[in-house]
Amino acid sequence: MFKAKTPALLIGILAAQLSRCLAAQPSLEEKAAQLLIVSAEAADISAATEAARAGLGGVQLQWGSYSLEETRRLTEKLQAAAAGSAQKTPLFIAVDYEGGSVYIPTTLGLLELPTNMMLGAAADENNTATLFYLAGKELKRAGINMAFGPVLDINTNPRNPIIGIRSLGSDPAEAARLGGAIINGLKAGGVIAVGKHFPGHGAADKDSHKTLPEISISTTELRASHLVPFERAIELGIPAIMTAHIRYPALDRENPATLSPAIISGLLKKELGYRGLVITDSLDMKAITSLMSISKAAAAALKAGADVMLIGRADPAAAVREIAAQVRSGKISEARLDDAYDKVLAAKRAAGLFQPFEKSSPFDKAYLEITGDLSRKAVTLVRSGGLIPLPKDKKIAVIIFSPQRFAGNAIYLYRTLLESGYRASQYFFGIGLRSGELKKITRAAADADVLVLGSFQWTGAQNASQREAINKLLGTGKPAVLLSLMNPYDIPAYPEAGGVIALYGMTAPSMTAAGEALTGQLAPAGKLPVSLSK
Repeated sequence: MFKAKTPALLIGILAAQLSRCLAAQPSLEEKAAQLLIVSAEAADISAATEAARAGLGGVQLQWGSYSLEETRRLTEKLQAAAAGSAQKTPLFIAVDYEGGSVYIPTTLGLLELPTNMMLGAAADENNTATLFYLAGKELKRAGINMAFGPVLDINTNPRNPIIGIRSLGSDPAEAARLGGAIINGLKAGGVIAVGKHFPGHGAADKDSHKTLPEISISTTELRASHLVPFERAIELGIPAIMTAHIRYPALDRENPATLSPAIISGLLKKELGYRGLVITDSLDMKAITSLMSISKAAAAALKAGADVMLIGRADPAAAVREIAAQVRSGKISEARLDDAYDKVLAAKRAAGLFQPFEKSSPFDKAYLEITGDLSRKAVTLVRSGGLIPLPKDKKIAVIIFSPQRFAGNAIYLYRTLLESGYRASQYFFGIGLRSGELKKITRAAADADVLVLGSFQWTGAQNASQREAINKLLGTGKPAVLLSLMNPYDIPAYPEAGGVIALYGMTAPSMTAAGEALTGQLAPAGKLPVSLSK
């Protein structure tokens, strides 16, 4: 287990203030620019490159099918542009690195990460820390220095439309323990960890990308559950925490957390004693843009106590002008701007961004070994129904429902069955079935003795056509094992399934582990990290 080292943030801030005094005093605009992170597609970083030359604080790379070497060239180009700016300050280069529903298998050349809920089911603190140490090295090798993770939300609402498998589970102590392991691993790997989404997104029933959710729980419940992983993260010296675009009436009746002085300056900074960077979730989400423009939101978040503002693909120049204008008018104090600016420079120094880059050695083999081990430990036998392991003298039809981009990972299950001597056929269908596909599915199952049905669900919403197809297959009366491929909240929808296994993520290692469980090579030892309705 990696030991956390509490960062000497105050020393870093004092160093930043001293440097600012000794060097040419940056303008309000130059300080404001350092507080902004824009999003950029890996396929086109031209706008982000220009913004970096103008003194931008950071870039969030969106996913794309690139090799690690290509990603490295992109990050080098961005940092070269930042080195040509007036202040020559290196960039935060960030990715949403948390596994699960914000990750796809072909992404920037990075190795495939288990979902958080998979890690919660495996409950292996040491291997989780080691995995994220290796992941941190992999990110650094690609020129990425900031990870928007871990997700520290306690998923208490089974119908949460946006967290689900992104959560480590519904147990605050377990989420704090495993979240701490992720933080320690990333820190040891030299990457800035960003815990999210403060003060907790797990009880939401709406998606903040589409609307402004409201969580009406008491402060007592909030402190007893949702704040626990964040308190642990603060104890471990997490360098950054991301805010949630959610309104909590018990804390602030008017503002979402991202724009709330009571939540950021009051609860997070004053009450919990947090001294690191406060980063907003992306301000281009409907939860915020339904209230005000992105540039005004950036200024409001800074005034509320945030230090770094994610502005998506919005124009950073407009946000810079708005922040500078509000400082000049006195709406935002210059001391608040300087505090945020000094924290940004201190965080960049602490992460070694001003030092020459040293290429890391490849860690692929160790990473894959640990990922495989955690994936096997996560496999959870919900019920056997006398079908697990599968009978070897029967014909098996494996029918997987999943987005097409995961089709390659589905092969690992099929391969494991074949290599174990089973007479198996595998069929792959999308979660949104096209006209006529239900007949194909019925025909695929007709000649089989036993069905293995893979259900794919992101969060609380269940795709109606997938559910109809699975229930039709279960209605044939043939013995059936349900594989919950992603979110285990889909399990109660299929009470007729004799056997049920939860995987928490459709990665290549998890599909291999599923095959091992079905063939009796693996005794599933995972535990459900959330409660399921009866």
